[in-house]
Amino acid sequence: MFILFMDWKGMLLRHAVHRGQTVNSDYYSKVQRRDLVQALRKKRPYLSANIEQVILHQDNAPAHTSLKTHLEIDLLGFECLKYPPYSPDLAPMDFAVFPHIKSFLRGQRFDDLPEPRQEVMNIILKMKTEQFEKIFDDWLKRCKKCVALKGDYVEKS
Repeated sequence: MFILFMDWKGMLLRHAVHRGQTVNSDYYSKVQRRDLVQALRKKRPYLSANIEQVILHQDNAPAHTSLKTHLEIDLLGFECLKYPPYSPDLAPMDFAVFPHIKSFLRGQRFDDLPEPRQEVMNIILKMKTEQFEKIFDDWLKRCKKCVALKGDYVEKS
């Protein structure tokens, strides 16, 4: 399992969750506090200096929606975009990144856990800025369509 953060320029953070680790609000908040803030400082220093300009878009996984996580987001200074329930069609990871990764992994067999983890990391590292820009353009189109449909399900952009 991975915890991934991206923006329109590329993947900001690829965090591999250790086998047996549950991603609860404590764990997720720790990744945000320690790893995401560090990734922003390294990859987007202009944003780390203006952290209030960072807007997080998360799905409705329990670790993302807990009070503890939202308190951590507030403490860090991020803004959190509201996300409608049961809307994988509005989650860039669900409609673009995960299918992209799956398309490369389809049909492969792995002998142990480190192999697929490394392969996923390699696939993500090979993604170009243009792909992330397209993902965000598609996401904006989907959001606009959702608003136009007054919140109804958006299957295709």
